[in-house]
Amino acid sequence: MDVHPPAAKMLVALSEVLAGHNGTFEFKGGEEYPAYVNYVFMRGFNAMFGIALAPLAYLTCRLLRLPPAFAAMAALFVTFDNAITVISRFILLDAPLLAFTALALAMLAGFYRQHARPFSSSWWQWLFGMGVALGLVASAKWVGLFAVALAGAYTIYELWEMFCEPRLQLGAYAKHWAARMAALIVVPVGIYMFWFWIHFAVLTNYDASAAFMPMGFQARLKGSPLAQQPYEVTTGSAIRLQAPGGAGYLHSHVHRYPAGSMRQQITGYGYADGNNVWG
Repeated sequence: MDVHPPAAKMLVALSEVLAGHNGTFEFKGGEEYPAYVNYVFMRGFNAMFGIALAPLAYLTCRLLRLPPAFAAMAALFVTFDNAITVISRFILLDAPLLAFTALALAMLAGFYRQHARPFSSSWWQWLFGMGVALGLVASAKWVGLFAVALAGAYTIYELWEMFCEPRLQLGAYAKHWAARMAALIVVPVGIYMFWFWIHFAVLTNYDASAAFMPMGFQARLKGSPLAQQPYEVTTGSAIRLQAPGGAGYLHSHVHRYPAGSMRQQITGYGYADGNNVWG
């Protein structure tokens, strides 16, 4: 089971589709790529996210009012960093994550530049741009929440400073709150949910990984064994009993408890297995 949100995984899947991959190779560690797997294109697709880090580093430094020479030096550091160079060409989730994190930092720096011009058109653009970037980074991997935490910490600091400003009217202060809630909560959550909507819309075929999902969802998938029998339990039905919240299935096997009752073991098991089936 993969705990990460689907955005970066779907971008990797898009590179596979564009490369003509038929889905039969499972990318297990240590295995050689078959001739029909165009891994060069897939790596190039991921590398584009790594390439974006250099201009984003330059842009962020310039938005923070660093001289062009220092901004160029930062971009060069990113360009020739060995770790970034290596990780960006792997067919993994890290390259999109890094790009979205860098984008969020650039949007935050741009919004910081506008703190003296609240509610101007550029202020709104940077604010909602930051919301979009936070939605993307949170939808890539859970570790992207550190970028969300950074933006949240700055937002709290900024709102606290305004709260301590006696000349700021209550209506204007409330407007600042509403703007940030819309851009930094509603927009990221909407983007996060949007990626899941796409993910479940294209997820139509059954395999063993679907065992973690609710029974009703599994039954709608093509090839699901649950779809081959009626929903009502009748004589001869084969059932699986799942704990509330998807914690695991009622499971039994031939082993016996080494102490106590000494009877056949009955446990909870979180993976698809033939011993989860009762009939």
